[in-house]
Amino acid sequence: MIRIFTILLFLCFCLSFSFSQSSQDGRDRSVELELVDEGGDFHLKWTPDPNAPEYRVYQKELHETTWGDPIAILPGNATRFDDVELFPGTGKEFAVFKYEFDLIVKTVEVPAGGDFVLEFSDIFNIGLCCDFGFGYYRLSGCGQELAYGDDFGDADITEFTVCDNGTATETLTLTIKQDMFPQSTGYLLREVATDSIYLTSGEPGTLLAQNPAYGYIYAGNQLPPVHKRGGIILLIEESIRIPIAPEIDRLQLDLIRDGWKTYIETAAMTESVTDIRSRIQTLYQEHPEINSLFIIGHVPVPYSGEIAPDTHFENHEGAWAADVYYGELDGTWTDSVVSNTSAQFTYNHNLPGDGKFDQDSIPTAVELAVGRVDFFDMPAFAESEIELLQKYFQKNHLYRNAFYDIPRRALVDDNFGNSFAGPAASAWRNFSTMFGEENIDITDYFSTLSSTSGYLWSYGCGSGSHISAEGVGSTEDFANFELSTIFTMLFGSQFGDWDNTNNFLRAPLASGLTLTNCWAGSPPWTFHHMSLGAPIGTSVLATQNSRSNGGIYLDNGPQLVHVALMGDPSLRMHMAVAPPSAFALSEDNSVVINWNPAGGINIQGYNIYRSTDQFGDYELLNNNPINATTYTDIPPSTGTYFYLIRTVVLEFSASGSYLNLSAGTPASTEFIVGTSLPDFSQNIELQPNPAHHECWLDFSFVPESFRVEIYNVQGQTVYEDRVDAPAENIRIPLSEDWPSGIYYLKMRNNEWSAIKKLVVE
Repeated sequence: MIRIFTILLFLCFCLSFSFSQSSQDGRDRSVELELVDEGGDFHLKWTPDPNAPEYRVYQKELHETTWGDPIAILPGNATRFDDVELFPGTGKEFAVFKYEFDLIVKTVEVPAGGDFVLEFSDIFNIGLCCDFGFGYYRLSGCGQELAYGDDFGDADITEFTVCDNGTATETLTLTIKQDMFPQSTGYLLREVATDSIYLTSGEPGTLLAQNPAYGYIYAGNQLPPVHKRGGIILLIEESIRIPIAPEIDRLQLDLIRDGWKTYIETAAMTESVTDIRSRIQTLYQEHPEINSLFIIGHVPVPYSGEIAPDTHFENHEGAWAADVYYGELDGTWTDSVVSNTSAQFTYNHNLPGDGKFDQDSIPTAVELAVGRVDFFDMPAFAESEIELLQKYFQKNHLYRNAFYDIPRRALVDDNFGNSFAGPAASAWRNFSTMFGEENIDITDYFSTLSSTSGYLWSYGCGSGSHISAEGVGSTEDFANFELSTIFTMLFGSQFGDWDNTNNFLRAPLASGLTLTNCWAGSPPWTFHHMSLGAPIGTSVLATQNSRSNGGIYLDNGPQLVHVALMGDPSLRMHMAVAPPSAFALSEDNSVVINWNPAGGINIQGYNIYRSTDQFGDYELLNNNPINATTYTDIPPSTGTYFYLIRTVVLEFSASGSYLNLSAGTPASTEFIVGTSLPDFSQNIELQPNPAHHECWLDFSFVPESFRVEIYNVQGQTVYEDRVDAPAENIRIPLSEDWPSGIYYLKMRNNEWSAIKKLVVE
């Protein structure tokens, strides 16, 4: 077996012993952080914990990869940290620990020259290293190392003789770096001759030290907007590409409107995962801005490892589904060592040369945030795979355009309680930074989400199978109920290995409003960056890369290959403002862009972006948000130009504030460089306005022959005519088929031009 370092949160569903110290549930394992702004004075606050020994506060810049030393150590009764300096446009990342991964150090005086035995044992056969963190023990004395162990499984016994330097006693030091589950490990230092015990951890199940308890927050004060999100590959299973072509086209435009550059790839079900990854590597090398991969449909699933992240070593150890293989682009993946067929299902069997990889953990840093929407083999749902995909991309489109009004709050349904894994910590640590403690409800998952106005985020965990989680629900429930939650996390046995019939991890995406899901608890997930506008793909990379980034968000080891996102990795949490409607009209030597004001609060103005390629790079044209509803651009040359108009909103969360951008409203026009004509718009009056059946143009001059055109907000010509007879008043008929809204009248001849806005009711 290849022992590649891993992190797990151990799930013990049936415990046969009692802990001699109190265990911690998910909330106890968290420091629930939020930022408070008191008129420009900022401080962090958190939920009090009467059992907390102290709070260690760390601070760093977002891009830094180490925390350094604590900037403050506060007493256990503290509930706030005041020294938070955030100038407008800046942010800081904080970590607050009440229990860390501290070394356990024990010293003891023992008789010189005596024979001793050091016995280490683990009741779950996981040792101190490699399944649940980089733990180890070391016994030193007499100027040397007397015993060492880490990946020892169920037991490790070392016999040694203490040196005799002419003194009655010698000092021995036992140092232990704990893993995630210090209550599973015990030790005993015993003198052979007298059977006297000099050091002991106590009865089995006694905590060596408290489990780590912590929280992270990225705190910001009016952070600047993100204009470009990078590149995203849409990797589509070949057989569904044509049936869902309209949805893919719309998705591609939606992504461009949100600042992404898109690349389309297809893959056949019969293609090898190595060939697919090779094509992704080539595309990434050619376009280094690519940072995300969205897998759509049943693209071949990579498998890797000899792992059991749900701790069911008896029937679920082997290769697990590992989409991260497609996102980790320069590590070594082998298929020559692991030989294990003990799992209940053959898809978990892993043998040399079978196409399933040996690696337990992710070899190197992951480059691409990978998400998957895959409804293959989901017969619990009445709809076909194609219909489920069409349904998913419809709600994806509506969410991106602020169609849903889901309350900004979170739901937690924790059915593990005080089980020592504390998996619901992934909920408590992150939700506080998003919504604040007062907006997190402890309640039932299905009954609440199916009968209320909804929760933007939700979490549920319980003893599981491939199609259920006890106390939460089943795949059949997702097929029968429509739940109002956008982002969710689920956790329990079996279904974290998601490539199987009616899998419970994939099911939420086929139901209700849900757009993303992940198996959060083994390991804990890091979502706090989303509170200030980051896409969920940022959270995928932060969680998967805990090894390569030096343990920034989990300080005791790397992640297993099973860590995966179900859903679109480009989605953001705040799509609260609908984009404005707009269109562009080409004038001589300029392009005039007009739009309607967007509804909503905290609107700071509008940004205008231009490109010569509808699917290419868009350049920001204005330095500061525009408060008007029109913009004149002077393109550099003749050609067709594409524009995006994005509403700029000052967004607030429990982590501070940032400038958020709506999806961009597209507008385009052909532009021909020519001689500029005088603008006579101010010399023409349009009435009545709003108009019903007709309107009149009143001129302050007697116009010569001219052409008049009327455009709707999509830039489509709905009326055109040529006026030949000189007249001061011209009647324009309005069709009863025109929907109510904004229209634009364009008039021009060889001597002048004009544009008037018309409201049709």
